[in-house]
Amino acid sequence: MDSPFQPHSGISQLNSTLFDVNQSDVTGTVNMANPGAVADAICTILARRYEDFDEVILRDGFLDLEDIFWGRQAGLLPCDTPYHDLRHSMSTALAMARLVDGYETVHGGKEHALGVELATLGVLLALFHDVGFIRRLSEAGINGACLVREHEQRGVDFMHGYLAAGPLARFEDLAELINATNLARCTCDTLAGLSPQLVDLGKMLGTSDLISQIAGRYYLERCRFFLFREFVAAGVDRTTSPGGETVILYPTPEDLLRKTPSFYEHLVRPRLDDDFGKTYRYVAAHFGGDDPYARSMQRNFDFLHGLIERNDFSVLQRKPVPLMPLPE
Repeated sequence: MDSPFQPHSGISQLNSTLFDVNQSDVTGTVNMANPGAVADAICTILARRYEDFDEVILRDGFLDLEDIFWGRQAGLLPCDTPYHDLRHSMSTALAMARLVDGYETVHGGKEHALGVELATLGVLLALFHDVGFIRRLSEAGINGACLVREHEQRGVDFMHGYLAAGPLARFEDLAELINATNLARCTCDTLAGLSPQLVDLGKMLGTSDLISQIAGRYYLERCRFFLFREFVAAGVDRTTSPGGETVILYPTPEDLLRKTPSFYEHLVRPRLDDDFGKTYRYVAAHFGGDDPYARSMQRNFDFLHGLIERNDFSVLQRKPVPLMPLPE
């Protein structure tokens, strides 16, 4: 996705002060349906950590991202991916802020400490990491989900321009860290040649993307109703056999859920533990020894295993609430 980027309109589409615990983060304290509340939570974390933290950078980032996702940015269409939506971007940024704070709790004052600028950059990259799903006007004929194989690089390209035009311009080249969220790319290729601090920042970025999804209160429902929809639109619900025949991998949303534990065990868990070096441990450092993300992930998978064992998905009745109108 190309830049330059036009500054935000200053209008927040979602400014409700009502709090619904079902719309909250894993701690039950942050209203994930309200971008202002998420921005407040992140800025509070970083302001407590760094005396010289400039919250304007992140608050402007939130407003800019809202403009992008709602289609208020010239040349871009509104978000039409209900799973990879504004809520997911904000959840990833909040998880990243907590990881960064936990990291600094462990490394603060030492050689590998990040400092305020890299911390701010990391959260900003987390916030914009899926901007590559947003379509240009010339792409009106496709669903944003069709960009799944290229969205990381599109996000990198966008962030090069976005960073270059702002107060973190000297970190423009670090837009490449967004590739740490690419499950199809080896982490070592993305982080090769970087300093230890930047390697850790990239690992935290990739970790925040994964744990924010799987720990979500509506993770199973979002997979069932939203992610399956994106997979079908993108054609990644199928493959081609050696004989040239089309093989449907996920005939139904329930089939996607049945295969989710295997996806976690064979791809996500090795990435979190091995590729990212268990950087999720900094969550507990942030929370003083507690890890609400790990608890919520375990709860989601325990519930899912029960559904699979009984072969009964009828009890999964909650409907995830999209932050934006779903396309027809």
